[in-house]
Amino acid sequence: MSRERARARAVREAERAAERERAAKKRARQQRLSALRPALPELPRRRRRYGALPLRVVLGLAFGWLVTQWVFWQVVTDPKTRLGLALISVLALPLVVVLLPMRGKR
Repeated sequence: MSRERARARAVREAERAAERERAAKKRARQQRLSALRPALPELPRRRRRYGALPLRVVLGLAFGWLVTQWVFWQVVTDPKTRLGLALISVLALPLVVVLLPMRGKR
């Protein structure tokens, strides 16, 4: 009975040694591959998730602003009021851009 246990133990130890050897080879291979591959630069923790507006959206905003100005100039006759409304519409453009529903490519 003890010979069988000794043989089984020897087999288990040989399997463990082979497994350790395979793991060591795998680690060495991974290290060699990672040394060959160029390292990617570190990304900042927070990154802007949006880029520049597409040309179509910019043109749409510019056209909308010009139409708004034209309507203001047709309705209002006082130059000070026209200037005030033009400034208000210019200051409202960032709000329009923020509230504009943007469809991403996701």
